[in-house]
Amino acid sequence: MNNLELDYQGNTYSQSYDKSLELWPIKFSTRFIKTSQGITHVIDSGNELNPPIILLHGARMSSTMWYLNIADWSKDYRVVCIDILGDKNKSILEKEFTDRFSYALWLKEVLDELHISKTHIVGLSYGALHTVNFLSFFPEMVNKSVIMSPAATYLPFSPTFYSYAFELVHKKEGVERFLKWIFNNRYKVHPFIKAQLIAGIEKVSSVKKNQKEEGFPYIFRDEELIKIDNPFLLLLGENEVMYDANKAFYRARNSSPNLTVEMVEGVGHLMSMEKPKYINRKVLDFFSK
Repeated sequence: MNNLELDYQGNTYSQSYDKSLELWPIKFSTRFIKTSQGITHVIDSGNELNPPIILLHGARMSSTMWYLNIADWSKDYRVVCIDILGDKNKSILEKEFTDRFSYALWLKEVLDELHISKTHIVGLSYGALHTVNFLSFFPEMVNKSVIMSPAATYLPFSPTFYSYAFELVHKKEGVERFLKWIFNNRYKVHPFIKAQLIAGIEKVSSVKKNQKEEGFPYIFRDEELIKIDNPFLLLLGENEVMYDANKAFYRARNSSPNLTVEMVEGVGHLMSMEKPKYINRKVLDFFSK
């Protein structure tokens, strides 16, 4: 255990994160990667000799959210879950991001340190936004991508989102209300994951972030989307609450030359948790084509 990992001992959020990792169904390793913007935490599963898949999580969920998906995806792939720098997770932001390119460059630095020159990417929500952003700047590093319930990207958030998001980041009761809003009794989050979300309320970043300067959330322009030539699959949940999924579907379907769009029945925003078997197979089938 290195000094950075020792620093986490006794930290309530880190303890809750590690408790969530008890749900990980297969062997894994973790490491911290130094980048220009800070220190990035990653979880590595599967055979390192297999083709890579990068997983980018939803906001505040961290890489632990992938525990229901990791076993299937790691059978034939090396799967690297990256804690997005600047979000609530084990990564440590040291220098404020200034624009969308700085985020893309951060991800490139992580991949370079992992000796990954080309990869598949799976992103959900905030992670999906990062995926499309990375495709805009470094398409040569991506084979195929699957994006689920992208945050913004195609449509602005509904006004309702901001009230629930504000409570999510400020009080325990807000976590309960947010999960109720997202899932509407279709799915019950594991207590370890819920405890981690609550612990994240008290985890304060040492760097003050300016959302406007960062460039996120971002709605991509038509002229930007049409330039993305990489094959990618967009999955939208029919019970999406953050924006109108049908409007997102119709805006996205002809936006990029090699984009496939599907509306997934019976799920909402966090579909990889609600319907893991279906999503796991959908991702593997798309990557194997």
